[in-house]
Amino acid sequence: VLGEVEYLLLERPGHVALSNETVLVEYQYYSGGNVTAEHLSILLLDANTNEIIARKQLPANQSQGRMEFECFHFKRAGDFFFRMASLSDDGTAAPWSRSNVSTLHVEWPVFHIDLNKSAEVLGSSLQVGLFTNEHLCAMNETVVALDVIFTSTLYEFGRVSSDDTLGIRTSKGILLSRAQWVEFDCPPIGQETYITALLKSLETHSIIASTGPIDLLHKFGYRLVVAPEATCKTLVQVSIFSPPCTSVSGKVVVYKEAPKHPSQRATWLYENTLHPGDNRTEFNCTLFDVGKNKYCFDLFNFSKRSHFPARVKECVMIQRNMETWSPWQPWSPCSVTCGDGVRER
Repeated sequence: VLGEVEYLLLERPGHVALSNETVLVEYQYYSGGNVTAEHLSILLLDANTNEIIARKQLPANQSQGRMEFECFHFKRAGDFFFRMASLSDDGTAAPWSRSNVSTLHVEWPVFHIDLNKSAEVLGSSLQVGLFTNEHLCAMNETVVALDVIFTSTLYEFGRVSSDDTLGIRTSKGILLSRAQWVEFDCPPIGQETYITALLKSLETHSIIASTGPIDLLHKFGYRLVVAPEATCKTLVQVSIFSPPCTSVSGKVVVYKEAPKHPSQRATWLYENTLHPGDNRTEFNCTLFDVGKNKYCFDLFNFSKRSHFPARVKECVMIQRNMETWSPWQPWSPCSVTCGDGVRER
């Protein structure tokens, strides 16, 4: 029969799952009868299922002391409790008294999830960042996964996170780290793209942290970059940087900067239509006036959403010189005799 236990006390009643903190349990008991410390253990159990998570045998001939439970025992949030148990010769646990139970409440750590463009020029991948101020437990196994859900329609978070049939889903098991970026390939969604990211426990499938649904067009937007040239000789190249995992659909127009008088409107000189997958377009230098003038390039996005700014603008100074030609030189004798007449300047 188990001797009377005087107490089982926790150093702290709360704990953060996945953190590198250990849990200390102070114990004291009065041994009696045939019970010795060699037959006594402290059990860590899940309060909901009574599953034994860990068992620590007490040191011999030590009726009081402290027992340490390592951080890797606490992989999930929830309520746990510690109990003293006596093991019989066949290894089974003797009955215990509920009065000698210490309860531990375990919470998930706080993670922040962020999104970033990848180094891919074409925007065919997206980076999901995961950050926490918690010092995490060093484990030799993967205990969490990062799930990314792409949808072409804006849904409520509860529906996206629970309905596995919605959107295109990718999951990656990741190691615990205080700060990391995880790269995900983009699916063939199209122009209208929303993303939801979930950090989940592989053991319980519980959601530890989440963000979204996030409108990628609204978060990142479009950007125009005009290639800098000292003098425009043939073409002006305009690059379009789209949000990651989206494709552009619209047109780029060019016009001379608006006159100073409000009554005068700028006239479009030319427009180039952009098709899905296009990330650059070109304008012939003959469109621009001789001299140094300021021209603006506008991207008009064909987004159907009224809240998204449909216009992106970039203005630059463009220098175009007057073309001059030297007088024609007479036919060279060599060219005439060879049959390929060439007039040289």
